[in-house]
Amino acid sequence: MKKYFWVSIILVVIGAVAIGVFSRRTQPIVTQEKSQSVAPATDQVEITSSGKDSNQVESKAESAPPTDRDQKIPEKMFVKVPFTSQAPFSQWDERHEEACEEASLLMVAYYLQKKSLNRDIAEKEIQAMINFQIKNYGDYKDSNAAGVVRLAKDYFNLDNLRAIYDFKPEDLRREVARGNPVIVLAAGRRLGNPNFTAPGPLYHALVVVGYDGQTIITNDPGTRKGEGYRYDLDTLYSAIHDFPGRLDDIEKGRKAMIVIAGDN
Repeated sequence: MKKYFWVSIILVVIGAVAIGVFSRRTQPIVTQEKSQSVAPATDQVEITSSGKDSNQVESKAESAPPTDRDQKIPEKMFVKVPFTSQAPFSQWDERHEEACEEASLLMVAYYLQKKSLNRDIAEKEIQAMINFQIKNYGDYKDSNAAGVVRLAKDYFNLDNLRAIYDFKPEDLRREVARGNPVIVLAAGRRLGNPNFTAPGPLYHALVVVGYDGQTIITNDPGTRKGEGYRYDLDTLYSAIHDFPGRLDDIEKGRKAMIVIAGDN
């Protein structure tokens, strides 16, 4: 009897083991992989080219295209821009002494509008721009880069000019290489132009129209000899300063240039 009892127990144990093994084989095998930390994709691209502040972030829905800095520029470039002195008839009174910003903007505006410029037209436009600013802004003297952009929009209906700050020398050449003139604002006495009436203007504006290697070609309205006037790149760049609010602080102003955005 005991013999049958133990045989029964053994058979039960064997059956239980067999059922367990079969059950494990028929169940799906689940493997647990280690969780990996994956940084989420971001659509923010930090733009530092073209003189924008490094903390300006521009959102892009897709990968950003290569910047202009990835492309080589020609060794020489020249853009034909109509020229005027800020005193078209050499009448250097208070209004004309302060009209370099107006004359520079006038040259760029007529370039964009494909208009010719002579002394009569230039004088009329400069006076009209000064009167417009006095009426609408209260003053016309010492406009900073943002003020020139505003005047371009309000007076000439040009909405494609942009002020670029804290740019590098190569950025200036690269803008001209796009085939566009560039307005720059400067500490005038740092330019060292021998055609200025000594000691030269504390604050000045002029138009960059080309370059030849490290030489920058300008239309400088501060002199009747300013058409195609050439400056050394380092000399011009070191003189570039936006108007900071006081003439005595002109060399504390940021690097500023006014460029034509997009295609024209």
